[in-house]
Amino acid sequence: MFKRLFFLSLIFCSLLILARQNNSDLLSLNQNQKNIFVSPSTSGVVLGDQTDSEPVFAALPSFDQQMKTSIKIDDARPEIVRQYLAKHDSPLEPLAQLIVDLSDQYDFDYRWMVAIAQQESNLCKRIPPDSHNCWGWGIYGDKVTRFDSFEEALRRIAPQFVTIFLKGDHTREPMEVMKTYTPPSTGSWANGVSTFFRHLE
Repeated sequence: MFKRLFFLSLIFCSLLILARQNNSDLLSLNQNQKNIFVSPSTSGVVLGDQTDSEPVFAALPSFDQQMKTSIKIDDARPEIVRQYLAKHDSPLEPLAQLIVDLSDQYDFDYRWMVAIAQQESNLCKRIPPDSHNCWGWGIYGDKVTRFDSFEEALRRIAPQFVTIFLKGDHTREPMEVMKTYTPPSTGSWANGVSTFFRHLE
């Protein structure tokens, strides 16, 4: 009987010690979590205590990396356009975001509106007075299509450009577009637009 009681007491004490040890580990973990930091990395996330000399490295899934890269590229387009327009001192610079938004809305390459404006008017530096028409849109001899602002011009031209010149084919090349945009050109228009496309890449 005495041996049995002694054995049960020994088991009880062992369980009590184990429980206290687990509570101590949990408390230590909670305290350490206060100092955990996350550091961005080109290929993952670094986790560790601020006093650690060797933080833990947790690699991100490749899908997440691809998504982040895609988002960065997409977000860079307005800034690419803005810097290009600023470099050429174009009055279209404040409309860089709108140019990208309209290209997304109507599903065409964001470079079209900038490249054509560069080819037709040196980015609005050579346009009929008070026309806000940087794209040579509806200009034939003495006939000039005028807009109240550059923003209005972009909003009106973008959907028509898709319908009339891209003809619903958003993969059309400048040479194909040239045939209806400016038929008299023998290739210089398309070559110019293609060059400006490359500048905006």
